[in-house]
Amino acid sequence: MPQTITLSPNTQLIKSDVTLPVTDAWFEPGFWQAQNALSGTGNGRGAVWFIHNELGDFVIRRYHRGGLIAKFNKALFLYTGLKSTRPWLELHLLEKMRALNLPVPRPIAGLITTHNGFYRSALITETIANASDLFEMIKAGKSHTLDWNNIGHVIKRFHDHGIYHSDLNCHNIMVDQLNTVWVIDFDKCEQRPINPIWQQNNLDRLKRSLNKESEKQASFTVTDTQWNHFLEGYRG
Repeated sequence: MPQTITLSPNTQLIKSDVTLPVTDAWFEPGFWQAQNALSGTGNGRGAVWFIHNELGDFVIRRYHRGGLIAKFNKALFLYTGLKSTRPWLELHLLEKMRALNLPVPRPIAGLITTHNGFYRSALITETIANASDLFEMIKAGKSHTLDWNNIGHVIKRFHDHGIYHSDLNCHNIMVDQLNTVWVIDFDKCEQRPINPIWQQNNLDRLKRSLNKESEKQASFTVTDTQWNHFLEGYRG
């Protein structure tokens, strides 16, 4: 279970990896930039920074809202207790999945800053080495090189442990140079009782993401045969 350190009346540090000297400064890109350790940035709902230094390779993600509400409130969430915050829940779930030997990033730490009943937050996890997400690989014309059967088998492993991914899509599944399949970004996800309805909804969401990108990207192609291999791997 994550450990909590109170840094000030309004700031709490949540640590999953107690071996690292994580401080609140770790969540500031400028801290790493001053050490020439800021290796890149990313896009998505939240702001993302990639860190490379002698302690390891990490990714910082600030929690942002999506949808229409983001036009009025981009990063504030109602504070109802530490164990209900996005970083604490995600770190705790990552710890559970690591204990189950599921292929997910190593959880490092989270930071919560509260003010007037709301909070802002950020998360640090370890970067998956030498990996690309399905979107980038398929866009680059490498769909035929992917082991779709194994990807389906890995997703089934998560489902067999009751892991519900709220946004399973082609950006949140990664494959490394050893062809190990990883799943990332577990914000708003949970472990729940096994039920074929939500499991099928997860698969449908992934398929919609593939179809959506194929409509937007001329080079993005997943054949019916490849998707059937995925389903065969999922069904065992």
